[in-house]
Amino acid sequence: MKLRHYHEKRRFEHTPEPKGKKRKSGKRRIFVVQMHAASHLHYDFRLEVDGVLKSWAVPKGPCLDPKVKRLAVHVEDHPIEYADFEGNIPKGHYGAGAVMVWDNGTWEEVEEDKKNKNEDVAFYLYGEKLKGKWKLVQIKTDPKNWLLIKVQDEYAHPLMEYNIVEQEQTSVLSGRNIAEIAKNSKAKRNKIKKNENTLPDLSQLSLTQSELPVEIHPQLATLTKTPPKGKEWLHEMKLDGYRLLCFVTDKVKLVTRGQKDWTRKFKSIANEMTNLNLSDTILDGEIVAIDHAGRPSFQLLQNVLNKNVKAQMVYYVFDLIFYQGFDLRMLPLVKRKEILKQILPKNTQLIRYCDHVKGSGERVFEVACEMGFEGVISKNIDSKYVEKRTKSWLKIKCSHRQEFVVGGMTKPQGERGHFGALLLGYYSQDELVYCGRVGTGFTDSTLRKLYALLSKYKTVKSPFSEPPPMNDLLSWVKPKIVVEVEFTEWTDEGVLRHPSFKGQRSDKQPKEIVKEEEKSILSSNNGLSHQIKNEADHKITNPDRVLYPRQDITKIQLAQFYEDIQDWILPYVIERPLTLLRCPDGIDGERFYQKHLPKNTKLSGIYAVETKKSTDKENYLYIKDIKGLLSLVQMSVLEIHTWGCRIDNIEKPDLITFDLDPGEGVTWKEVVNAAFTLKEELENYSLTSFVKTTGGKGLHLCIPIKRLYEWEDVFVFTQAFAKYIAIKYPKKYIDTMSKSKRVGKIFIDYLRNKRGATAVAPYSTRASENAPVSTPLSWQELTPKIKSAQYTIDNLKKRLSRIKSDPWESFLSLKQSLPHLRGDDDD
Repeated sequence: MKLRHYHEKRRFEHTPEPKGKKRKSGKRRIFVVQMHAASHLHYDFRLEVDGVLKSWAVPKGPCLDPKVKRLAVHVEDHPIEYADFEGNIPKGHYGAGAVMVWDNGTWEEVEEDKKNKNEDVAFYLYGEKLKGKWKLVQIKTDPKNWLLIKVQDEYAHPLMEYNIVEQEQTSVLSGRNIAEIAKNSKAKRNKIKKNENTLPDLSQLSLTQSELPVEIHPQLATLTKTPPKGKEWLHEMKLDGYRLLCFVTDKVKLVTRGQKDWTRKFKSIANEMTNLNLSDTILDGEIVAIDHAGRPSFQLLQNVLNKNVKAQMVYYVFDLIFYQGFDLRMLPLVKRKEILKQILPKNTQLIRYCDHVKGSGERVFEVACEMGFEGVISKNIDSKYVEKRTKSWLKIKCSHRQEFVVGGMTKPQGERGHFGALLLGYYSQDELVYCGRVGTGFTDSTLRKLYALLSKYKTVKSPFSEPPPMNDLLSWVKPKIVVEVEFTEWTDEGVLRHPSFKGQRSDKQPKEIVKEEEKSILSSNNGLSHQIKNEADHKITNPDRVLYPRQDITKIQLAQFYEDIQDWILPYVIERPLTLLRCPDGIDGERFYQKHLPKNTKLSGIYAVETKKSTDKENYLYIKDIKGLLSLVQMSVLEIHTWGCRIDNIEKPDLITFDLDPGEGVTWKEVVNAAFTLKEELENYSLTSFVKTTGGKGLHLCIPIKRLYEWEDVFVFTQAFAKYIAIKYPKKYIDTMSKSKRVGKIFIDYLRNKRGATAVAPYSTRASENAPVSTPLSWQELTPKIKSAQYTIDNLKKRLSRIKSDPWESFLSLKQSLPHLRGDDDD
C-alpha cells in the first residue's frame, strides 16, 4: 500500500501523528514495534523499505518461540517519522488510542534470501528486545495476511519459558507503560538528540583547551577481593567486552587499549557516533554483544567478530577524557560523568551511557553476581583520569578470570581434533612463566580456528622460562596469542585449577599479560590512619590524599615507594642536615621549603642538630632511619635536599656537587656530552665522579671527598674548576647564573657547595609532573637515550630489580683529596 493511503485516513490538524513523506533510505534501515491500544490491543510491526515503513498489525505480538506462528496483517505504509511517535491518537480519529514504542532498532535482510523469487522475507533484527533471525511468510490464500516467525538461534525461547510481550511492558523510549502514556494526552516524538539539560560552561572550570593527543592509554583498574565501602566510591557493572577509546575529530576512530584501530570492525558504532555531532572529543568505554537475557556476553562478541552470528552491539561509555578540545582528565570522575551524561542522547541504539550506583558496594557486587555479570568496577568519585593502572579504580570479579599467553599445544585425545589443550603462561620480568593448561570450553569451530592461527607460530623451542615436563606435546608456539580463561583458583604450585577457555583477546598484547593478584584496598576508612607494614609500624594519616594527580599517586603510595627502596635511599639521606620541599595538597597546591625542626614536633624519627656557627637559635632537622623517612612522607615532603656534610661534623663537607643546568636552546645530547667532559677533566685532578639524573632538566656530578676541608676551601676549588671549564670551552659552558648569558650554553653550577646550600638527594622524588626521581646511573648507562626525568615512582623499582650491581657501589667508601689541598687522613 502506498503512503497516500496513510495520508487519506488521517486529519493532521487534529492528530499528533506525523504527516511525513517518502524519503531516501540509508544503509542502516530501521525497524519499530509499537504497542497500540486501539479498539483492540495489538502490535504494529514496521520495517523500513524504500523510504517508508512497511507495516503489519500483529494481534498477539511477536513471539520468541520458533514453533509459534503469529498472524501479521499487512496494512498501509507509514512514514519513517512514525517510528518516533509515542502518544495518544484522539477519539473519533483513525486508530484512536495510546501508542507506545515497544521496541526499535535496525534490521538487515538475509543475503541468501534476497535471490528468492517468493514473497517471503528473512531478516535479522538488532533491537532492544527483538534480536536474531526472523521470517515473514505470506499466506498464499490471502496475500494481505502473513506469519511472523522467529527462526531457531541463540535468541529463541520456548513460549512456556518466556512470553516476551507479557514480560516486556514498557517503552524503549520513555520507560512508561501503555497506561501511563494513555493518561498523558500529549504525544512525544522522540528523536536522537542531546539531553536538554544545560551543559556546564567548561571555560569556567580552569581547563586547558588544545588539540587532541594522538593517543591515550586507558586508565586501568586494580584487582581486589571485596568492593570498597563508603559514599566516596561509585560502582559500575563490569562489562564483558572490549575496551575501546573513541576519538571524535573530523572523523570517528575506535582504538583498543593496545592502540589498534578497530573502526572498521564496528562501523555501525562509528556511524552512530558521527550522528551525535560531537567535536574534538575523546570517550572511554567498552563495546559488548548483548545476549538474549540482555546481558553482555564475551563469547557472543567473539562469535560476532568471527562473523559466525549476528547480535546487538552496544558501546557503553563510562568516561569523558576530552570534550570540545577541553582536557577533562584533571576533573573529578563524578564531574566528568555528569558532563558525559548530558552530552549523550538517551535513545540511541548503539551508544549508551554507563550508569553507576554511589555507595553500597557490597550490595551492588552481590546483585551483579546474582544477575550473571562478571563483577563490578568501583571508582573513587574524586579520582582524576590517569593513563595507567591505579587503586582509585578497582575491579572485583564474581569468579577468577584473566588473560594468558599461549605457549604451546598438546596432542588431541580420542575423537577431538586439532589439539588437546593450550599451554598457558604470563609475563614476569620479561620471562614467560608457565601456569597450566586449558582443555575445556572449546567448540569445534574455535578448535579449528585457533589451531590454524597457532600453527603459524610453531617453534621447536619452548617460550617458557621453565618449560613444564611434557609427554603429550604437540608443538611449542611463539608467544603471540592471548586468550581469556576462567578458573576456580591458583594452586600452591602456581597452576590454574579447573580452567575453562572463554575466548581469544586480540585487543591485548602478550607483553601486557601479567599475573593478576588481588591487592588490598588502601583507603582512609573515614579518616582512620593506614599502617605501613615495616618494623616501625608507622602511621600515615590521610593516606588517600593525591599528591601527583596525573599519575594518581597518593600519600600512602609514596610511603610504600620509599619503604620499598629504603636500602637504596637511606645511605644518602640519613644523618645529614636536610632542606625539605613540602606540598600538603600535592604538586598542584601550595608548596614551601622547611629546614628547621618545629617546636614540640610529634613526628617519629625526626631529630634536630645544632650548629656552632648558626646565627639563630633554630636547629636543622635530620633523620636516622626508615621511621624518619616515612615521617617526611607524613609531612607531604616531595623533595629531599641534603647538605654536603654529615651531622657529626657539619663544618667539614664530604661531598661536592656540580649541577649541569642547560640554558635555552641546549639539547639533551649536549648535556650528556658535558657530563663526560667534566668527568674527564676531574680525572685529570685524580677525582672520580658519579653521575645521576636530577629528575628535572639537567644532570648532577657528585664527588665524595675526605672530611678535611673547610666549606670555604671547597667552594674556592669548585668555583675555580667551573671557571676553568668555562674558559676552556667558552662556546659551550658558562660559570655565571645570568639567564641572558646562558642561552645556548650550560651553566656549571658550583654554588651548591657553599655552607647551607643543598642538592636533591639520590633517589628523592621531585615535585613535578610524572613523579620523577633523581636516579644514580653508571657512566656506561649515560647516553642521550636516558633522559633526566627517565625514572619515576612508577618505574624505578623495576629498574632496581633488574640492575646487577649498584651504579654507585664505591661512592660511600671512596674518600678523595682535593688538588693543592691535600692533608692528613680523614678522621
